[in-house]
Amino acid sequence: FILGLISHLGIKPVLTAVEKIKSDDPIPESGASEFVYLAKAYNKMYQKFKNSLEKLNFKASHDVLTGAYNRVGYDFMLSNVDLKTTCLMMLDVDNFKSINDTYGHEVGDKALIKIVKVLKGVFRDDDCICRLGGDEFVVFMVHSAGMQRSLIESKIKQINRELENTDDGLPPISISVGIVNGKDVTDTDTLFEKTDEAMYESKKKGKHTYTFYQE
Repeated sequence: FILGLISHLGIKPVLTAVEKIKSDDPIPESGASEFVYLAKAYNKMYQKFKNSLEKLNFKASHDVLTGAYNRVGYDFMLSNVDLKTTCLMMLDVDNFKSINDTYGHEVGDKALIKIVKVLKGVFRDDDCICRLGGDEFVVFMVHSAGMQRSLIESKIKQINRELENTDDGLPPISISVGIVNGKDVTDTDTLFEKTDEAMYESKKKGKHTYTFYQE
């Protein structure tokens, strides 16, 4: 009975804890009172470490100003994208320099924050919004193989409508957009290149519009 009790309260919890530590998991808080105390202390440190790691990963992959994915996050998404089921959208803010020059950089920053907020409201949670730098953004529309062109067009129009609204005290904003369906290109380098070309085609048209790569 004594040997069984020692095994149940001492040896078994230790062996289980060793396996949990090897697999990077928290330790079960069971066994002798002394071991439970150690397990609780370990789990507390374990959770702090995990929280710190999550914050570090978030800061490494997200833009500090807007909360969108940054270039690191974008590169990760691009390297893991499924071309057959993804549409890439590139957005450039029209006349953003004039906003900074006229209203100041603080207003320009607020405009960028507003853009990401509007994008998050229009796109699905699964879609990934990235800020490549300055006033250039991309959106990975994932699982979009069956998405209709008319739906994408309606999203872009809604974005521009909300950005033009000045009720928040910010100047009106508009975007020029290029869109490429991943199934229409052969690799990720071409995906970015053609989306960029489509976006600049929108700029040539007079801005505040969108262009699909097929055109």
